[in-house]
Amino acid sequence: MPDRPDVRYPKFKEHFSVLDFSAERAVPLISLYAMPKPVSREEVKISVCGLDCKTHRYSWDDLQKVPKVKTRMPLICQIFNWAEVVRWEGWRLKNVLEALGIAGKENRYYAFYSRDKNYFESLTRKEAMDERSLVIYGMNGKDLSHEHGGPVRLAVPHLQGYKSVKWLSGIRSFQNDPLGIKILLAQSKTGKLAPAWKNKYGLGPLEGRVVHQARHSVPEENL
Repeated sequence: MPDRPDVRYPKFKEHFSVLDFSAERAVPLISLYAMPKPVSREEVKISVCGLDCKTHRYSWDDLQKVPKVKTRMPLICQIFNWAEVVRWEGWRLKNVLEALGIAGKENRYYAFYSRDKNYFESLTRKEAMDERSLVIYGMNGKDLSHEHGGPVRLAVPHLQGYKSVKWLSGIRSFQNDPLGIKILLAQSKTGKLAPAWKNKYGLGPLEGRVVHQARHSVPEENL
């Protein structure tokens, strides 16, 4: 099958382990590093470390205590000139951080780590606390597949797609910005979306406000 129309590949395309933009896929496959071994939901363990440098591990069952939400928002991969509106199921990131005990204002930045042992990205506190930032376990009415980052991943619709870390395995808070793998590899200068993408998908300022919501999103509702 041919690639999606308008997809543009960056100069560092060959650095990716997996790239599949074929039109037959509901959502493309993108992975900078080799995909980790699949695990079940029951095997999910998220390592959490706050500013006290004490590490705790949380399970799938622990996450079930957090209120669940459904929403329809875009996933925008600006680097590849691609975007898709996706139906997400999961938890608001801010509620997860609260449940994990690292939501206090002293936590100025967060790093999110992939189970592939290499990939990580960061969010500012404001970005993490935005209503649209999610931890996801479902996509388009189905359990989140392994190839798309399951059992759990981030979804950060108001930033570039690479901030939506797949195969989430760890979260750590910082007072200084830990940056992220894309900036460290000089593959991106910023995780911010260009104004054209924000305007196209009605993505307003942070703090949960969505402009022209009816165009591409529906109100979140409790499951």
